[in-house]
Amino acid sequence: MKIHHIINSYDTGAGGAENLVRNIHKYLIKNKIKSSIFGLIHSDININNCENAGLKSPYNYRAFLSIKRYCDKNVHENDIIHSHLFPANFFCSIIKMFKLTRATLITTEHSTHNRRRGKIWGKILDLIIYTPCKSIISISLGVKNELINWIPTIKTKVLVIENGCLLYHKIPIIRKKKIGPVKLVSVGALKDAKNYKVVIDSMNEIRNLDFVWSIAGDGYLKNSLLSQVNKLGLNEKIIFLGHTNDVWPLLEKSDIFIMGSKWEGFGLAAVEAMNSSLPIIVSDVPGLKEVAKHKLICALFIDPINKLDIAEKTRRMILDYDLRMEFGLNSFKNSKKFDESRMFKSYINFYNKLVNTLN
Repeated sequence: MKIHHIINSYDTGAGGAENLVRNIHKYLIKNKIKSSIFGLIHSDININNCENAGLKSPYNYRAFLSIKRYCDKNVHENDIIHSHLFPANFFCSIIKMFKLTRATLITTEHSTHNRRRGKIWGKILDLIIYTPCKSIISISLGVKNELINWIPTIKTKVLVIENGCLLYHKIPIIRKKKIGPVKLVSVGALKDAKNYKVVIDSMNEIRNLDFVWSIAGDGYLKNSLLSQVNKLGLNEKIIFLGHTNDVWPLLEKSDIFIMGSKWEGFGLAAVEAMNSSLPIIVSDVPGLKEVAKHKLICALFIDPINKLDIAEKTRRMILDYDLRMEFGLNSFKNSKKFDESRMFKSYINFYNKLVNTLN
């Protein structure tokens, strides 16, 4: 048996799904399970048993043929093709649907939302994607529920393997009360799903408070968000850091983590913030709620489309040091649930059970 991860890109700056695939792949190899990654987009990063088609876009007309050639050359009957993200998962399903491979096809659903949901053409595309799959892994219960609501006929195929990440901190961080601005931080790509525009508007409502908000991430909305901050005169309050390879030092120096996403499959950045003993302000949306809602309360939940609600919750957290300390300690304790070792073991168990059902 060999696991063939097929994805649009496995580059380090791409996103959470790409990071997940790289980490699972490395863990499988470490545990002497054969694994490879095939990406459509060109990448210069050097990882064992990884190759790519060298394309500039996964929507290039050569993408389908690239995956087919890879499968013809490398994939055998007893192997597992594990596809991730559109359109790579669509191409893999076409290959399986037309019996161009005898390998078992599975896929992972990484988000509670995509542009296809709610549209007739989207339903057709998703039926093509999911029908040939033996199993569909969801990274959270919220992702699973949203997918089943969209396509009820695949209910029996869908299971949850909850996401996890490297937990850097072994003991909680105690932040002493200090004079100076309260440091807010966000980590995430500058794209529509992260909802920075509304959160920036909310910061304008509390501009009289002593805070600085640092945003680590890059993306296609950078220029428009910079323009918005300039127009509001918030240049000294809101700082864009660009892509940050190592977020841990940034989280350690911050006081509050905020994530106002419109939708979120899971929220690994929130887990990293929790592990850094940060109180968190997060959207009350499926996927993200599972990360932040625990018996030990560590978060204030916001309506991502309501700037006044975001402003009020942020104001409360900025002004209440004791609340930040209580939530921060709870955050650290809650983060232990999401240690990546649990996730890796769940994937290995899943692959083994899948192989046993095929024999």
